[in-house]
Amino acid sequence: MPIQLDREWRRSGTRFRLYPQAPVLPGYENPETVWLSPPAGSIELGPTDSRMYVIDPIAKPALYGFPYLPPYRGPCHPSVPPGPDGHFDHVPRGTRAFLAAHMYGSVRRVLDIWEGYFGRVIEWQFARDLGRLELIPLVDWDNAHSGYGFVETGLRAGEGGIALPFCLSFDVLAHEIGHSILFAEIGVPVAAYRTAEFLAFHESAADLTALIAVLHFETVVDRMLDRTQGNLYVPNVFNRIGELSETEQIRVASNSAHMADLEGVVGLDTRGEWVDLAGAGREAHELGEPLTGAIFDVLVDLFETMLVERNLFSPELDRLLRHIELPEVDIRDVEALSAAAYAENPPAFKEALLRARDHVGYCLADSWQRLAAENLDFDDVAAAFVSADLRLTGGRYGDLICWNFRRRGIEPGRGGGTPGRPPLL
Repeated sequence: MPIQLDREWRRSGTRFRLYPQAPVLPGYENPETVWLSPPAGSIELGPTDSRMYVIDPIAKPALYGFPYLPPYRGPCHPSVPPGPDGHFDHVPRGTRAFLAAHMYGSVRRVLDIWEGYFGRVIEWQFARDLGRLELIPLVDWDNAHSGYGFVETGLRAGEGGIALPFCLSFDVLAHEIGHSILFAEIGVPVAAYRTAEFLAFHESAADLTALIAVLHFETVVDRMLDRTQGNLYVPNVFNRIGELSETEQIRVASNSAHMADLEGVVGLDTRGEWVDLAGAGREAHELGEPLTGAIFDVLVDLFETMLVERNLFSPELDRLLRHIELPEVDIRDVEALSAAAYAENPPAFKEALLRARDHVGYCLADSWQRLAAENLDFDDVAAAFVSADLRLTGGRYGDLICWNFRRRGIEPGRGGGTPGRPPLL
């Protein structure tokens, strides 16, 4: 998201308090104040605005799923009012009202961030039929899902028997809104042209939506850099998507998955061709890991390249980073040199990370506008991402991007799918 937008919203937007990560995690027990794009006073009882609204049903009889769709018309708990100043940062934690405010604030924040990268309003896929997105913060269910005009979340028992409502997990909500953005931008392929890679791409892109969005929290960026000392491959909150405790997360972005690893798992037939995975869920997540890992690696490599460009990394450290997978490279040397460089100029490291974050965000937004849902495969996705960098920078990082896709068995430009449609710019 362009930094100038965030500065503008701090002057005129509406304040909410959001947990950057699940509040059961050490260091994230307190929410961070964020400013949303709607002007103070424009978000109404609910919270409600022109794009979405929260309701808190009393004993909702069933989960949404076609043909049972919004709007919900049963009895509900009281809606959450804004404070006298038009903000919602007054809502006390530990209350049912805070769950509603947190869900709205998280979803609206994700939409703000990604509309910043798209440079325009993202129209909901369901807008003609339903108008606004319905948000339900608490249903009797150990999961969360989104669909045609809704997001609803349950809760999960965590370590020590502490229940974690998914509406307090920014990652989980961002992932669900990622699906909504993709359906709005790419659409739904006709069944005969729906590939397993389309479904896997959807899960990967939704994870990346959350990954980029969480890097807009000052708390996350500062703690991550301090903890890793500039070495982002150290296990940290950045690459653990939907972290539910210190030992449990939904998925990990920093993975070693390769397309060849997927042979023999559900999703590839005996000839090595992709088969339909409609409704496969977990398998689609697994099949998306090479794509998620490739783009995560692009982000980290961009960060390191930008540090080298600014002479924040020494030539020796640059050499070690480029050959870090070789057995003769001692990871302890890399960590020591990285920590020393970070200690000299932490603000410059933060600036480089935010620049890398935004470049990946812009490339994802640009590429998603140009993909066609029918016959989509990962090579198409990679080619669109490379083309986005070409439009944004003249191809300055093209070699770095292509290398990271190819090392996962994804070949930019080799796609067998239909050509993408023109960009909506």
